[in-house]
Amino acid sequence: MDDFYHLVIDALEKQGTAVFAPQFLPPVGPAHVYRRDVDQISKSDLLIAEVSHASLGVGMEIMLAIQLKKPILLFRHKDARPLSFMVKGADGTALFEYSDLSEVTNVLRTRALENMIVAQCPSCNSQVVEKTGAMMICAECRKKHTM
Repeated sequence: MDDFYHLVIDALEKQGTAVFAPQFLPPVGPAHVYRRDVDQISKSDLLIAEVSHASLGVGMEIMLAIQLKKPILLFRHKDARPLSFMVKGADGTALFEYSDLSEVTNVLRTRALENMIVAQCPSCNSQVVEKTGAMMICAECRKKHTM
């Protein structure tokens, strides 16, 4: 799992994106973690989460991002157990399944993350698109549509 997050952090920082990665911060108390994470998610433009394994904390972060209408990019390994329908059907999400970490890098490098918004793609289940003028490009299926 750390390999996934190191790869994501590296790819985002190479694009000039500021990254909040709480799993690599020094240990602090539960109340501090909660307040810090809520504050950082509130300030963020989008959330990227690895959902191959169930995590209550990640679930709470996803729900907060949904409430704040932040685009959410979910990554899941193809060999992982089936994803909960609650997460799979959540508003504001795009789901990417990968078998190799290079696929994750490819997704991050080929999407204009700074232009991501929450909007339903007319062609697939994704609710995250890149807004470019009067056009939108689906984060998942990459089809172009007018807004």
